[in-house]
Amino acid sequence: MDARLDEPIGRLYRQYNRRPHGGPDDLVRHPEWTGRILDRLGRPDDHFPVIMVTGSKGKGSTAFYIARILEAHGLRVGFFSTPHLVDNLERLRLGGRAISPARFVQLFRQLEPVLDITERELPAGHYIGPVGLFAALAALWYREEGVDAAVFETGRGARFDDVTEVHHEGAVITSVLLEHRQELGPTLDRVAWHKAGVMRPETRWAVVVDDARLGSVLAREADGRDIRLEHAWTLSDVRVTPAGTEFTTRAGGPAERFRIPALAPFAAENARRALVAGHRFLGTRFSMEKARAGLMAARLYGRADLLDGQPPILVDGSIHRSSVRSLLQGLSTARLLRGRIVSIVGVPEDKDWAGVAAQVSPLGELFFTPAENRRLHFPVDPHRAFPNSRSFPDFVTAYRAALQKTPDLILVLGTQSLVADTARALDLAPTLLDLAAPPTPVPT
Repeated sequence: MDARLDEPIGRLYRQYNRRPHGGPDDLVRHPEWTGRILDRLGRPDDHFPVIMVTGSKGKGSTAFYIARILEAHGLRVGFFSTPHLVDNLERLRLGGRAISPARFVQLFRQLEPVLDITERELPAGHYIGPVGLFAALAALWYREEGVDAAVFETGRGARFDDVTEVHHEGAVITSVLLEHRQELGPTLDRVAWHKAGVMRPETRWAVVVDDARLGSVLAREADGRDIRLEHAWTLSDVRVTPAGTEFTTRAGGPAERFRIPALAPFAAENARRALVAGHRFLGTRFSMEKARAGLMAARLYGRADLLDGQPPILVDGSIHRSSVRSLLQGLSTARLLRGRIVSIVGVPEDKDWAGVAAQVSPLGELFFTPAENRRLHFPVDPHRAFPNSRSFPDFVTAYRAALQKTPDLILVLGTQSLVADTARALDLAPTLLDLAAPPTPVPT
């Protein structure tokens, strides 16, 4: 990280690092402080329209696809994502490119006096989430740059997530799963209630997940907010090819064929919702041809992403067996699951690590590794469930061992922290700062 960022980044995380012990989001998080900071900054987020994206799975990809679609229509689009992989600057993008260190520091100096005042008002037990401060910096930057629109991705929740304090006219809710039980609650309905909180008083429209189990939860929220729910267009003929995932969608008119770089059937669902959101936002300006071009250029590292190299490496942030099953089905259809395969799995113990491993273990060698993120806990002895597997202390060691097997393909599956470790090990950090640049071949 650029040395100029040490002090600003440390300052943004200061309150979070002093926070009390964790617990349910509705008890320990207070996003209203981010709202107060935005108010004191003169509400920079009111100077451009915002689309907010939340969900349990696919929200990052969906947000990125929306940004790409809008950019293909000639709009200057800000894209705020969370979390970052290697560099905090990845969170703030314009036209796919991350903010420069100098500009970040300049914006922080504008935020700093407001942050000082607000921190002095904090009651005991309250803290300002760093993700909200990054979002405020993004809003300042996008206002100064005069963007035509911005797409913001929330953190794990929505109702008590600091990012949703950014005013947004549109909202998108992707797949909702039973996740983060300690923070969001023990039932799917409770998680859906948290996600539905993305619909705020200023929100005019929403694209929601097509799931009958969650429909009543989301509809109640929409009725209370006078929001029109919009469901995704029909989706059919999903097929994974070596060039990407192709799918057909129909919105009352003729069927349209699209392709995205990600090599997984589930990515088509994310693209479909992005198309609905883009169409709702652009209205009569929406063009199928421009949307098609935007999606074809929407390559996002670590999202069913095949890295060129000898051997090629498929990296995906999958932590559920259903996602991996879909991914493998797509790779098989594309004839990419051939020859010797080594799978490197890094899924925390509170996620579906055994389910993920069970999907890939029949393919060949199975290696387990933790991520470097010390806040995460990984299975201590996965050999009991998978006797023929091997464990390694970190990704680099596992990757070197995988190369010694001279595989035809390496699968890297796990938490986003493992995806970040992969990017660092393969020296891809510079490319993550410019998503509009051509991909860099992986060093062997």
